[in-house]
Amino acid sequence: MNLFHYPRKEYSINHFARPNSWELDGKRLELVMDDGYDAVLAFRDRKVSLAVEGQDRPETFYDYFCFKGDDTTYFLSFELNILENHVYVLDLQQRLVTRLVCAKGRNPKNPQLTTRQFTFGAIRMRGYKLPYKRHCFASDHFGTTVQWQWSPQMMTRHAYLQSDWYRITWEEKGKAAKEFDNTNEMLPSTDDHAHYVKIKDRMYLFSVTEEIEERMLGDIQFFRCNNLTLLQNFDRMYQVGRGYGDIVSETVNRHINVPFASYGSPVELTEDFLSAKNPYTV
Repeated sequence: MNLFHYPRKEYSINHFARPNSWELDGKRLELVMDDGYDAVLAFRDRKVSLAVEGQDRPETFYDYFCFKGDDTTYFLSFELNILENHVYVLDLQQRLVTRLVCAKGRNPKNPQLTTRQFTFGAIRMRGYKLPYKRHCFASDHFGTTVQWQWSPQMMTRHAYLQSDWYRITWEEKGKAAKEFDNTNEMLPSTDDHAHYVKIKDRMYLFSVTEEIEERMLGDIQFFRCNNLTLLQNFDRMYQVGRGYGDIVSETVNRHINVPFASYGSPVELTEDFLSAKNPYTV
């Protein structure tokens, strides 16, 4: 069988999704967070529990996604419930952690909007001083353009140009043109809200929320303000992560939380695409 001709082509966006890493099973990680609410992650029997200082609640174990960005860096994601998703980048080499909490239903005017909150911190390890360095929001890779291959048939081209935003394009007759909702054509551009966190040299946490489409088009769209968060390794040219949010299926909102990954290669994009003004900023 030629695996290039994958028989289940409808699974395009998560075709290359990695199997879960269970390497953290049996470990207990103490997280010292800069917001003052320290936390403990405990891994047992392929589930994870979260204990937060000052929050008195019974210990609960959750299913999780765990993918490796490199040999010592883990992308961990789990849901407390369908309204709240947690992502932790666990950097065991530098003993650092970045937390992203995504939540639905917290915007009183538009409950479909997905909110994001980042917190940085360190991992306490016996015998080591607590690091004073932190992961940080990044700008040093602005100007990078990458073609990401999601399946043998589907690819997208990304331009990381400015803080809080990114830009995407694809071939007009390719698989991506069929996969993405036609409502994209109703928008002034494909710019959307994004954040970039530098984890280490040539590794970034990239997080984008499909907020513009939600604000402008509302109920007529298929994707409902989903958050896509990926750990990008530009040395090995791959990214791993998950998508969290909702889609509209037969007029009913359906919750989604899916893993995915893709492989990258440098790409040259046209100057008019790269230099086009972002219509959503002043």
